[in-house]
Amino acid sequence: MHTNFTNLSFLEEKDKRRVFILDTNVVLHDPASIFRFEEDVVLISFSVLEEIDAKKNDPGIGYNARDISQKLEMLSSRQIENSVITIPNGKDGILSFLAGHVSENIPSELDMSYRDNLMLAQVLGLKDSYYHREFIFVTKDRNLRIKCLALGIQTEDYKHDQVSEEYLTSFFQSTREVHLTTEELNDVFTTKDRNKWNLPCRKKWHLRENEGVVLYDPSGDLFGLGIRKGDRLNYIDYHSIKVLGMSPKVLDDVNFTYNFEQAICMHQAMDDDIRIQIIIGRAGTGKTHIAMAAALEKVFKEKKYETIKLIKPIVTKSRLGEDIGFLPGSLRRKLIPKMRPFIEKLRQFSDEDFLSTETGYQKLLDSGIVELINLADVRGADLSGSVIIFDEAQNANPFQIRTLGTRLGENTKLIVLGDPTQIDSIYLDKYSNALINLYLNSTKHPTPFLAQVCLMQMVRSHTSRWFEDVFQPDRIRND
Repeated sequence: MHTNFTNLSFLEEKDKRRVFILDTNVVLHDPASIFRFEEDVVLISFSVLEEIDAKKNDPGIGYNARDISQKLEMLSSRQIENSVITIPNGKDGILSFLAGHVSENIPSELDMSYRDNLMLAQVLGLKDSYYHREFIFVTKDRNLRIKCLALGIQTEDYKHDQVSEEYLTSFFQSTREVHLTTEELNDVFTTKDRNKWNLPCRKKWHLRENEGVVLYDPSGDLFGLGIRKGDRLNYIDYHSIKVLGMSPKVLDDVNFTYNFEQAICMHQAMDDDIRIQIIIGRAGTGKTHIAMAAALEKVFKEKKYETIKLIKPIVTKSRLGEDIGFLPGSLRRKLIPKMRPFIEKLRQFSDEDFLSTETGYQKLLDSGIVELINLADVRGADLSGSVIIFDEAQNANPFQIRTLGTRLGENTKLIVLGDPTQIDSIYLDKYSNALINLYLNSTKHPTPFLAQVCLMQMVRSHTSRWFEDVFQPDRIRND
């Protein structure tokens, strides 16, 4: 018997279930979002289904589009009573689909050929038909939420995987300082070998595993750096930290004598016990530079790993998206323009002894020792024996980083880079992306193989620093 999934007559019942209408960006951001509204009603508009279908081959979120389609098909095949699909979320939630119900009381300024406006008209139509119900439009589109407020439509952002503004701001903090007492300082000198200097890690310091701190002696002079390892705080000599012969960089030596964050970042990147390193920092702080240098040293000098895998989310430029498969040439040729920062770093390091050839970086790419990987193809990639650098993770969603993480072997090292304030994807924001979610999970569930660091100092150039600190894109006024 044919069942009409768009028959919403069940909404006439006098119960207290709220009705959540989900925008496309919600279900593409989190395909499991339909299960997260407990006992309430979830409506998916046909226009959302159309947009999902248009995204199936998208290089960034194609997997999520296929995943939500699969989930909806699975749910649609469940036993249905009175055109209602029961959501198996332990709360007896309800799923149905929305077609029609377009209100005529929509402002003429809104173009109804635009799917967002059509959905707004549908929500208004639902409110007119079922006035006793509470309808909530859920979208990650801020401008669409503004329209909802203007039209008297209750609206919310999707908040399941968001973090607070306070938590986000807390990332950008300088390395913490620890002032040692005379007794603690004496505890360090148990041997002449500086590499074995350590002292018990005090609970009062509240340090995460592998967190770095700046150590000062009782007189207030710099003693060195400390890295928490289990119940010990290991000493590190700041001046001995180098990657590919490079020391931590200080651009503004008038205001800064040291770059403690870069030193800690370098130490973590070279630590074989750290399998996942998360590096947060704004543009020009040296994230990619340090990660690439550490990967090259690990592969070519120390020979700890066999290959370097470079991954970066491919952000589409329009709402309909672009499929990288339609571009001409090989996959590598398609990815090179999208991964220019990696290529520039390979060029920069090509005069090193182990890359001493005019086209060293090209030979690395041709040999497969350095491989560019499309994030959408990571499910089929061989990640064993590799240092993996995942750049601009803020432009991936949490499920993509989870997919990558579940394919890591024991002999892989993952370095994740990003700036949570620079979001290019229209389906993400600075509160709900792969970078933030990975950082949050790593601090909530610490283990000895996880490390986090935030780079603070702009070190690219004085001109870049001027644009970062001073330039404001305001309209010029004639005063």
